[in-house]
Amino acid sequence: MRNFKSRIIVLCVLALCSVGCTKQETGFVPEQQEELFNLSLNISSLAISKNALTKQQNAEFPECLDDTPFYLEIVLMQNNNEMLGDANAPFRIDLTPNQMFTRDVPEMKLPAGEYYLDYCAVYNEAGDLLCLAPRADSPMAVFSDMPMPMQINLGADSKTFPDIPVLCFDNRDTNEYGYLFEVLENTRVENFCFFANYCSDNGRHFPAKYALDIVVEEDTIYSEIINSTGQYENGDYFADPLCVALPMSQNYGADEKYIDYTLSLLAWDEVYATNEEIEISGSLSQNDILEHFQGAENIEPKHIFFNCDNVE
Repeated sequence: MRNFKSRIIVLCVLALCSVGCTKQETGFVPEQQEELFNLSLNISSLAISKNALTKQQNAEFPECLDDTPFYLEIVLMQNNNEMLGDANAPFRIDLTPNQMFTRDVPEMKLPAGEYYLDYCAVYNEAGDLLCLAPRADSPMAVFSDMPMPMQINLGADSKTFPDIPVLCFDNRDTNEYGYLFEVLENTRVENFCFFANYCSDNGRHFPAKYALDIVVEEDTIYSEIINSTGQYENGDYFADPLCVALPMSQNYGADEKYIDYTLSLLAWDEVYATNEEIEISGSLSQNDILEHFQGAENIEPKHIFFNCDNVE
């Protein structure tokens, strides 16, 4: 009888323990998963960007190719980290058939936060480049409402299908978009400007007209680019600085010179008279380029002097 009671007590204790454990387990709250937002890129503003090119009526801009966009190549950044794609291998995402926005793909489901679209290009099914989003520091940026890098905020109250303005692409002006395709596609570039004077034999200074050639790693990326010249209403003549986009290659040290330039003096009969062929050549490093920056937007041109003695 005593043994039977002891067994009953043991069973009751075990039952209480079992109930306690069950209550503890049913009260467990699993960790909630982070909410993801489906980012879809919309290039429906393509026609608007194309029309915007008519703002500069004196310039000849290319018409968009009569072709069907099929996919995008992008680089998406967050806190200087590459989230999707990189400069050497952008992330490909197809467009929804017969639409101008991207398909739903797992890679584009992202947590809330601030992102930057650093690169966006539009291709047809055959892989031909149709349109390109220009960089903010490129000459073509003035024709885009949102040049690269473009800020994208993802969250409960934000737009998850932002419009991406792109411009029609033309091989004649590849560098004008802020990318140097002949050297390294999507390589970071910085603008750099030249200004030149010509000195007569009696020492008088004139604004100079010249042609510029740029060579990087034996590849000519600019050939015989001529600076803009003109005449003021008061009759004086002027010459504008000539600005180009130069590659900031990671293959060279900051002080290693790898960009070769040549300026060739051109005749300008209304301003100066000379039959002399003068060329001035030099080389630039990354630090040489950055030293000419004055703040975030202003660039001090590199001053070149043709036939000017004792002038630095």
